[in-house]
Amino acid sequence: MTNNLPKISSAYQSKLVSAIVSISVFFLIYLILILASLLMIFLLGYGAIKLLSISLNYFTVFGAAGLLSVGVFVFIFLVKFIFKKTHYSTRHLIEVNRSHQPELFAIIDEIVAETKVNTPQKVFLSPDVNASVSYNSIFWSMFLPVKKNLTIGVGLINSTSVGELRSILAHEFGHFSQKSMKVGGYVNQAEKIIFETVYNNKEYENFILEFSGGNAVFKIFGLISVSFINAFQSVLKSISNFLFKNHASLQREMEYHADAISTFITNPEEQASSLLRLELSDAAFNYSFNFYIENQQKYLPKDLYKNQISLMKILCERNNHPYVNGLPKIDPEDLTRYNKSRIEIEDQWTSHPDILKRIERIKTNETRNTAADHRYAKEIISGFDTICEIMTSKFLTLRSVKNVGEVIDDESFIQLYLDNSTYKTFSSDFNGYYERHNPIVENIESVISGSSPHHTSELFSDKKVSLVYEKSGIESDIQTLQYLASYPKEIKTFRFDGSLYKAKDAGKLIPDLENELKKVQEELLENDKAIFQHYYHISDEDLKKDLLVKYKKLAVIDREFDDFQKSLNEFTVYLQFMAVTLPFEEIRKHRAKLLKAEEPFKQKTRVLLENSAYKEALSDEDKNLFQEFVDSEYIYFNKDKYLEHEVSAVSLLIEKYRALLNDHYLNSKLDLLNFQSGLNKN
Repeated sequence: MTNNLPKISSAYQSKLVSAIVSISVFFLIYLILILASLLMIFLLGYGAIKLLSISLNYFTVFGAAGLLSVGVFVFIFLVKFIFKKTHYSTRHLIEVNRSHQPELFAIIDEIVAETKVNTPQKVFLSPDVNASVSYNSIFWSMFLPVKKNLTIGVGLINSTSVGELRSILAHEFGHFSQKSMKVGGYVNQAEKIIFETVYNNKEYENFILEFSGGNAVFKIFGLISVSFINAFQSVLKSISNFLFKNHASLQREMEYHADAISTFITNPEEQASSLLRLELSDAAFNYSFNFYIENQQKYLPKDLYKNQISLMKILCERNNHPYVNGLPKIDPEDLTRYNKSRIEIEDQWTSHPDILKRIERIKTNETRNTAADHRYAKEIISGFDTICEIMTSKFLTLRSVKNVGEVIDDESFIQLYLDNSTYKTFSSDFNGYYERHNPIVENIESVISGSSPHHTSELFSDKKVSLVYEKSGIESDIQTLQYLASYPKEIKTFRFDGSLYKAKDAGKLIPDLENELKKVQEELLENDKAIFQHYYHISDEDLKKDLLVKYKKLAVIDREFDDFQKSLNEFTVYLQFMAVTLPFEEIRKHRAKLLKAEEPFKQKTRVLLENSAYKEALSDEDKNLFQEFVDSEYIYFNKDKYLEHEVSAVSLLIEKYRALLNDHYLNSKLDLLNFQSGLNKN
């Protein structure tokens, strides 16, 4: 049994003190507000008695009742959250015990003994790719001891080894050992108070005004009550950011400490490998589920977890991740392969540190280096396949997926997924170069004269692919810097290339980045020209003409896409008022702006219909829809109600317009790339 588990760090202690101070300040202010409301009841009640003592008549009775109601309404506003029931369902979970899962509980018992914590009250299996510690956080749990529950995601078990699962459970039991989790209970109650009083109070305010009825005196006192409530809301809202930021900061330290406990009683290699694979595992599970949603529930999964494993293999093949001991091996560099941003901004609201930062800490943690166990974690779960099918059904119910459609096995899923996958259509000849890059070469004829063969291994090398992501990273960083320069008070400082800067100085970095972007764009353009020259050189005369036509066509579509997309974005802003409830006069004002913005959008739509590269992709049905809009004289709102036919027609137009731009661009790009890939085989 271990007696010398890692102690909490000085940073942990500091964050804990800050969190305790902030939660204490919150509840002190909250208590003061409650006392203020009680004082209001006393003073207003005293005033009501005095009013009645002067004269007992219709007006004084209503006046006295109105005075007292102000204090009562404000007091109820502050304490009503205590009596609100929390409807937390465990229907999507499966509770297990040691008779069901003896091997799993053997690991749990071992870790409990190592960490000297209480055994979980309950152990649940969930559908997710996650594991967590929780307890029923009701109001009285702030004052009474509660037992914690352990929840383990089936999606996590499905994609880890036994040793990795043990390290994950050790991390969760590290949380069991943290008395600072109690702070989270207090913060949870503070969140409920803030939510119920600040963000979920409209119904109560409406009740007060309705309760006042048609009586003018009661109406006035109702408005006074709401005014006091709004003032109290402002006080609570003003301290919420302070509270939540301090708690998030503590939670990040709690994660580091739980990691340290896991490293100590397991080993850093399995701990790191499970963390590094987490994003891939989660993506494979979510992509699998999204496949069924995107197919309008035409199909239903028999076992989402088999789909998850199959999709992990597809994603690994696409991204060159090797399999070691039967599971994907993800390196730290893989997490940043597509993220070339050089800006670091500390997220003050996140409860979990960045995975790479956790990995760095894990490498330095003390460890006993227990032996690795490379068996699949699912092998220690009795009846795992049956559990997966049950969890699939529970997950679909949880996400409100109706039990319709054809139930398909994993083989059918793989085939359908690959048939519908954009990435599958991009030939592997290009090494992923075109997944986030478009083959646009303006004035393509001027490039022909320099046509010469190249080695495709050079044109689509990892270095060239990296340029694509470097360009995206620079563009993203420029946008971030522009935002920081525009709103310097929101984020005080940031790091760029490892150096610390103030937000107000962000604008000074933009010119250099714009120069870098220009150089990368030029390098990519030169490579795109070389690619065209290569394929043009290896083609016969007929194929040369076809290749030239396809490059020209995509260049035109690319220019028009930006133009039409800009017009669409500008127009849709004026439609947003229809999605919210507004007074009639407000609706009429918005409609006037919409009708004014409609004319230039109609002109652009007419161009698309009559003189654009997109017109060839329009179906007859879409042509009629677009033409009807161009010829229409919609008014959208009349006699205090929306005209449903017109609102539905413009909504459908926007949907079809957006789909046309995206689909035709993608199809034209695929047409060129598939043609280009075919030239390699000629």
